[in-house]
Amino acid sequence: MTRSVECFYPGSSFPAVSVTGRSCSLDCKHCSRKYLEGMIPATTCEDLLDVAEALAERGAKGFLLSGGADSKGRVPISELLPAVREIKSTTDLKINAHIGLTSRGEIAELVKSDIDSFSVDIYGSDDTIREVLGLHAKAQDYIEVISDLNDAGAPTVAPHICIGIHEGGIKGEFNAIESLRKLAPKELVLISLIPTAGTAYEKASPPSREIMMSVVRRARDRLPGTRLLLGCMRSKRDRSWEYDLVAAGLDGIVLPSASTVDKLKKEGYSIKKRSVCCSIP
Repeated sequence: MTRSVECFYPGSSFPAVSVTGRSCSLDCKHCSRKYLEGMIPATTCEDLLDVAEALAERGAKGFLLSGGADSKGRVPISELLPAVREIKSTTDLKINAHIGLTSRGEIAELVKSDIDSFSVDIYGSDDTIREVLGLHAKAQDYIEVISDLNDAGAPTVAPHICIGIHEGGIKGEFNAIESLRKLAPKELVLISLIPTAGTAYEKASPPSREIMMSVVRRARDRLPGTRLLLGCMRSKRDRSWEYDLVAAGLDGIVLPSASTVDKLKKEGYSIKKRSVCCSIP
């Protein structure tokens, strides 16, 4: 049977919006607020409605709703929920909300707003959370966000594991996969450390082919019913082994290289192209 692979090209059809603009209370060693610079700022309901109107008019598919975190690791999306509700009731735009450490009650309100999908970074090491993010939280706290989203009836929950987030090495990635087993997520997005100028890890090496392969294989083995995706936030220094990751068990890949797509077709894979965020089912 021909195996199908989803290839995602979000681009301008699915941009990222920051509810905090360029602000973040954390100074994570892999990010240091740098990634907020490439997002569309929308810090008020009026701002967000204006952004959504412009996106709808140009025929965009939707947007990622994210931003910086507060000192406790929470992304303050709830403050813009009136705008989110209006957008969902008046447009066809899809919304993927990237939330952090959010309370059960707040999660219930987020789900009621008809957000289409939720992305949550998870970790398998308390040391990573403390040393990389600078938070006094536990890996289990992030798993509980996933559980609370499921309990609240979220339509799609997409845990994200950043491979090599602890200075490029592997530390808690396998533990994170094990923690997800009992939750049986419909999908799991794998991303990786991007050594970025201006961050503490700018001189770190991104995770190697061997590390990436080991995590993909472990995820495929331990989560056989989960849609396994390689997300956009990853190092693209070496694209030569993207095909190998698909062969090892990926169901989809965001922004694959042209040579990867050519090889997939040559090897008999059926390619399904989509112009949305990979967390949108």
